[in-house]
Parts: sequence; C-alpha cells; structure tokens
Amino acid sequence: MNFQVPKKPWTILLRTYKETIPEVHRQLEHWKARATQMPDQQLSKQAVWTIDDKDFHCEGGSVLAMLAGGNKEAFIRFLCAYQTICDYLDTLCDKSESQDPEDFRALHDALLDGLTPGAELKDYYRVRGGYDDGGYLHELVKTCQETVQTFPGFVEMQEDMKEVAQYYVDFQVYKHVPEHEREGLLKAFFEEHKDKFPELRWYEFSTAVASTLALYCLAAYAAALPRTKEESKQIKEGYFPWMQGVHIMLDYFIDQEEDFQEQEMNFAAYYESEDEMVERFHFLDRKAEENLRGLPDEEFHRMIKRGLYAIYLSDGKVQGNMEMKHAAKRLIQLGGMPTKIFYYNSWIFRSRKDRVNS
Repeated sequence: MNFQVPKKPWTILLRTYKETIPEVHRQLEHWKARATQMPDQQLSKQAVWTIDDKDFHCEGGSVLAMLAGGNKEAFIRFLCAYQTICDYLDTLCDKSESQDPEDFRALHDALLDGLTPGAELKDYYRVRGGYDDGGYLHELVKTCQETVQTFPGFVEMQEDMKEVAQYYVDFQVYKHVPEHEREGLLKAFFEEHKDKFPELRWYEFSTAVASTLALYCLAAYAAALPRTKEESKQIKEGYFPWMQGVHIMLDYFIDQEEDFQEQEMNFAAYYESEDEMVERFHFLDRKAEENLRGLPDEEFHRMIKRGLYAIYLSDGKVQGNMEMKHAAKRLIQLGGMPTKIFYYNSWIFRSRKDRVNS
C-alpha cells in the first residue's frame, strides 16, 4: 500500500513545512517545558539549551514521517523523544568532567531501553552519581517504549533498529573518552567490523555509525504497516553504512574550522587534500545510490540524500569560508538539480530562522 509518498523536491518541502515541522515544534516544546522542571538547575539549563540548539535534528528527521502513513504523528513523537535523548546525552558527555567510558555506556543504556518495550528503567546516571533530573530521562525512554510498541511493523524491525542503535552507542562512548585514547579506540572499533565493510576507511566507518538515519527510516516504515524481516534488512542496508556515512561526513566537513580551533577530532580532516575528499565523497555517494536501489519509495530516498547535501552545504560555516565554499560547490554537483532546489530553500529557511531568533 502506498501512502502517496512524495517524489518531487518541492512537494517534499511543502509537506515538511506544512505537516511535519509544526508537529516537531509541538513535541519539542513539551520536552523543553519538562526540562525546566528538573530539580537540578544546571542540568535543566543544559537540557533546555540542547533542545534550543539542536532542534534542526528533529526538523530534518521529520521528513521521514512521510513514510509512516496514518501513524505520522506517532512517528514524530518517537523521533522527538529519541533524538532528544541522543542530543541530551551528547551534551552531558561533552560538558562533563567525566571521561569514564563506563559512565557514557550507562547513560546510553537509555537509547537501547527506549527500543525495548517492557525493559525496566535504570538509573542512567548511576556511574557519575548525584544527578536529579526529576524523571526527565525516564519519561523520554518510556515515551519511546510506549510509542514503538504501537507500530505494527516494530516487532519484525526491532532487531535491526537495535543493531544500528548499538553502533551509535559504541561510537558515542569512544568519542568522549580522553582525547589521546579516541583514535586508537575508534580504529579498534573498525577492526572489529571491517570484514563487513572492507571498502570503508576507519574514519569513514566512524561517520557511518554516528548517524541515526537508518533507525528513523526503519521506525517510519514500522509505524506504517506490518513488515517482514526481509523488508527490515533491506531498509537497514539501504541506509547503513553508506547513506549514514554521507550524512555525517557532511556534518564533519562543515565543522572543520570550528573543530580545528577547539582541537576536536574531525573525520573530514583525515583526507589529505580537497581532491581526495571530493573523490571519496563521490565513492560514498555512488555506494549510497547503489544501496538505495530497489527500496520501497526509492525516489523519495534519493531525494533525502540530495537534501542532505543542501542542508549541510548551505550552512553559514560554509558560506563564510571561501576555501570550504569552493569544495562545497564541487559537492553540490553530486545531487544535480534537486540538490540545488533544496540548497536554495535551506539557505532561505536558515536566514528566516536566524532573523526570528535574533
């Protein structure tokens, strides 16, 4: 059954602004209000800041709600709760004095429990201790559990959703350990899995596991209809690792200058030249195209990939840096005319949003 999933860039944009982003804002306002009720004021400020600063993650992810059929609002409820957990924990790990991998793993148990209806809620702060969020993280996890349980295709897709979530959790743990340990742990992480992904370099594998796109795509299809294990595997492999690799490598590409100044690891910076980076982007993009082939709603997924280039390359970090802008123009060509349509729309959307927030 087809739920009139759009295939044209302008139709996708129109429906996103009209149908999905307003619902995202309603959901995030709920979680923002909930965050203000935390007894720990410092924790509350971090949670509120995270929602304000990273709302674009949910706005962008909400386009996948068009795959959820009549369960669109339920999918967005899950997306916003789950992504809020991701972003909140990332902030906690970034801003914490702790660099204990056991602490990071304990916190990120929340993401695996959120995909396990009936799982007992844990004290996710148990390693660091002394945190009182007034039940905020528990409520987010419970919302995820209760929502996915209503998805008709969830049982058949749960295993694949948890697999890509586990990759993400492992990455988050290794990403936040002491700086001198990160590269070695991430290389060892790749060594564990390189037989499955021999065409990737270790830092490209790191970008592939750092995205939640495959998980949300699976969740959207699970929300729509009953599914089979075969469908689940096909959809997961359509997005992981190649589509996710393109997604996060673009994110690192635009953050190069910022990460250099803050002495943070940046995976796009591992390429030896702009030419090599563009060449590898061509390779990642080609592999993503191959793996999207045959997916249900195939053209929609191709538009999502083209939209990723537009969203990231229209960012002000790129527009204000001549060297990056030159590379960005070469990358935009990968998506053709649909990417250019998304690109100009993203630029206008960001400009309007900046004016509203200023």
